[in-house]
Amino acid sequence: MKKRLAILSIVLSIILTIPACTSKSETGNTSGSSSLNTSAGTKATQTGFDYKKYGVEYTSATDPLKSPKVATDRKDTLVIGLPDTTGIFNFLYGDNAYDWYMIYTMFDFNVDVDFDGKAMPGATDYKVSDDGLTYTFTIKDGVKFWDGNPATATDLEFAYYLEADPNYDGPSDISKAFIKGLDAYKKGKADKIEGIKVIDDKTLQITVDKASGPAIYGLQVPLLEKKYYGADFKKGDTAKVKEKNGAPMGTGQYKFVEYKAGQELKLVANENYFKGAPKIKNLIFSITPTGQELQRVKAGETDIDMADVSPDNMKAAKDAGFIDIYRFPTNGYGYVGLNDADPKFSDVKVRQALMYALNRAAVVEKVYGEYARVVNIPESNVSWAYDDEGCNTYEYNLDKAGQLLDEAGWKLNSNGKREKDGKEFKIKFSCMSPHPVTDIMVPVMKDDYAKLGIDVTVENLDWPTLQQKATKKKLEAYFMASGLTPDPDNSLANAYKSTASQNYYNYKNDKVDNLCEKGLNEISTEKRKPIYKELYKILNNDLPVLFVYQRSDMWVANSRIKNYELSSFRDFFYNLYKAEVGK
Repeated sequence: MKKRLAILSIVLSIILTIPACTSKSETGNTSGSSSLNTSAGTKATQTGFDYKKYGVEYTSATDPLKSPKVATDRKDTLVIGLPDTTGIFNFLYGDNAYDWYMIYTMFDFNVDVDFDGKAMPGATDYKVSDDGLTYTFTIKDGVKFWDGNPATATDLEFAYYLEADPNYDGPSDISKAFIKGLDAYKKGKADKIEGIKVIDDKTLQITVDKASGPAIYGLQVPLLEKKYYGADFKKGDTAKVKEKNGAPMGTGQYKFVEYKAGQELKLVANENYFKGAPKIKNLIFSITPTGQELQRVKAGETDIDMADVSPDNMKAAKDAGFIDIYRFPTNGYGYVGLNDADPKFSDVKVRQALMYALNRAAVVEKVYGEYARVVNIPESNVSWAYDDEGCNTYEYNLDKAGQLLDEAGWKLNSNGKREKDGKEFKIKFSCMSPHPVTDIMVPVMKDDYAKLGIDVTVENLDWPTLQQKATKKKLEAYFMASGLTPDPDNSLANAYKSTASQNYYNYKNDKVDNLCEKGLNEISTEKRKPIYKELYKILNNDLPVLFVYQRSDMWVANSRIKNYELSSFRDFFYNLYKAEVGK
């Protein structure tokens, strides 16, 4: 939500080989709508969760007895492999999909997303008035913080005020919820937010200025204990709250024990969890180097991880015998990010030329085989809003690319290089290495662009540095992926609207801004669909970034651990308390 719910996926979201920021969610019938290969795998019921219903291919282990002894000896511990994190354990400040996975196990939210992408109650029950202007949240019975204090409406109110603070510098954007009096508070014209009222100890009421389709998701916040994070919180005191980002206090399934940067996060079951105490006592998030995810599960070092989906990895996971496989269409896409303010990228014809000249189909086939597809719009086909009819498919065409570069004034000089105004066309491309996508794509890109007279130099960065430089708009071109949510407003407006906090590309188009507003202000899903169809066509033409692929997510798990529930919209971290160690 805000920017991500459905990592949930982002999911990661999620997370698409390299995670980027995601958005928030909304309602819509989104289950099962994918052209990726998601045929039913070996049938198994576990808790009776209907994987097929939610487009998940579940393939059960054929020989659980092959599980390594180091794994089977862990009777009360679940080890989850994840890449390195920032260690920011506060949803309102985290901007990394891997941190969010950990946050989801430690915190509850007032609003969650269901397996089909629809809004659902989280730690609160909620009601929406018929006119869509009043939201009433009532905290459910038994919701307590780890210190034993019951969660109250004042804690919910605190989360809203933190996000609304003029000094708040996290990635979420509460303004899109249209809370009454929010602007006056942020601008110093009021001491309180008119539309936020505590009704009683368990009930908070939010009044908004106007109804909108995704408003319920704009109102999603984590339960943050005011007594712990800011007992005497005053406007502007956000720095004091951030001091606690590494020492969280939540109401969630698992309680914080210890975090060792670059190594692991240790958690222990919350015996007072309002949905029921987790069945597995200890939870460890173990930092796993990129590319070693499947190998560590096979070795028994970890119990579950997201492995790169590929024919080779699918075969290896099946051949191991003791591994359960969960695969489903990723709600997100991989892309080549560009700094559109850079003179060489500012001309749309240049961006189109770069798209035509990148053999995306060859890259996708080599990396993912049948488990991914080339995309031409910034939306995944599990979304109710997905519509690429009439969009340019940018089939690989060097002649067309050369023609566009000529039209943009980038002519071949005597050395066979593209030149304009005395400057040769050179691209500095930043990415991670080793990496399953860029290790294949970069050589293809360098070769394809060299044929046009464009030289590409490569800068290899670690993930935290790559993310930081990309978000601060300090890169020319780079590879990243965007985890999306069921609501297209958050996915699009947060990334491509000119004023968006996550518009890291310096992209601006007034029509896009206007369409984003129209989509936000419309309540009916059916009326929103043509708005986003028009918006996708503009983005398909403008190419603020080069859209590359939508892949599948593949989680591999030691079959000794049972009862994972997951889909493209709801990660298993949300219901981890149901998981148990099998006999």
